[in-house]
Amino acid sequence: MWALSNNTVLEYMRGTFDNTSANHTVQTYETKILGDQVIFTSDPKNIQAMLATQFKDFELGQVRRGSFAPLLGHGIFSADGEQWERARAILRPQFTRDQVGDLDLEERHVQNLLRALTVDSGARPEVIDLQPLFLRFSMDSASEFLFGQSTNTQLSALSKEASVKNFEDTAFVENFEACQRRIMMAMLLNEFYGLIRTKSFVEKCRQCHGYIDKFVRQALTRHESRDQIQQPEKERYIFADRLATETSDPVELRDQLLSILVAGRDTTASFMSFLFIMLARHPEVYSKLRSIILEEFGTFESPKDITFTRLKSCGYLQWCMNETLRLFPPVPWNSRRSTRDTSLPSGGGEDGLSPIFVPKGTETVYIVWLMQRQPETWGPDAEEFRPERWRSHKHSAFEYLPFNGGPR
Repeated sequence: MWALSNNTVLEYMRGTFDNTSANHTVQTYETKILGDQVIFTSDPKNIQAMLATQFKDFELGQVRRGSFAPLLGHGIFSADGEQWERARAILRPQFTRDQVGDLDLEERHVQNLLRALTVDSGARPEVIDLQPLFLRFSMDSASEFLFGQSTNTQLSALSKEASVKNFEDTAFVENFEACQRRIMMAMLLNEFYGLIRTKSFVEKCRQCHGYIDKFVRQALTRHESRDQIQQPEKERYIFADRLATETSDPVELRDQLLSILVAGRDTTASFMSFLFIMLARHPEVYSKLRSIILEEFGTFESPKDITFTRLKSCGYLQWCMNETLRLFPPVPWNSRRSTRDTSLPSGGGEDGLSPIFVPKGTETVYIVWLMQRQPETWGPDAEEFRPERWRSHKHSAFEYLPFNGGPR
């Protein structure tokens, strides 16, 4: 709890690994938390086993499902078994390049972000906290993509008039963030997660549901109307509308929309925050990246066309993004609970290199943040931000997992 309150959980985990092994070679260890046996691992072989090759031996577990359920119901990030399989089946077709590569939508929110960054060129430079701006940007962008209507938190923060106009949206965001904080506390309480389900928490979840239900009703109404009239050649893509073609259950729609919002909002803002921190700390990288971007995409006065394909083919930009995600993965640690007596490939025996027994119901925490900083994989400068390593670096699929891996 001390590490949590001081925002040093990852450093605490690293220290525990180091204390377990004098030569820093142990990548898996066992301990007890609130009386339960818990395995911690940063070994890519074990992570691959849990997420892929032994996928059926592990699930999210009741603690995760129960902690998430008040807000996310049976959404894809709080479901196991057949519920998860159904969620995956209806969500997977919605994520294609054409659907997620709408740069026109992103441009509107980029411009709002730039408005919030207005600085007097003649004034003394001031320190600006970018993270709140990135959180608003990602919420506004994700909400418009998912619901067809933006929460407009960036504009609300800029003017009182906009804040009054978007009061309902602002209230949703505040309740949504409060619920996320409570869910994190519930997860830390393990099997006592139910203690977090207070009257206030349940009410905030109810208000979040009411806000999303409005968009669900609109999507279902539009879907019914489309069945009765001839379709135009092309419509603006709205995630909720496409999801309504897969299910007409309003609760299922709400659960999945909230789940995707959770996945897309904080992870994007976190990534952007760390990228800008790294560029600020490494001016030589910033200078090189800026020159390449101006060459590839032009200047404000003389812009060149920006497309999803051209962004993907801008090598140094991709290197900078990959390196940021390596050092600061959006989900630095995660966990699974074993569904049966099973084992993992590494972590047992005196040297920690033999298979390790994992009894049914055991929580196994895998730490991507540590795995992606291992010198054995990334070299002696693994802790350094060096985008150029991506020019020739080779790694296996499960040694770099910024967005998880396997069927999930």
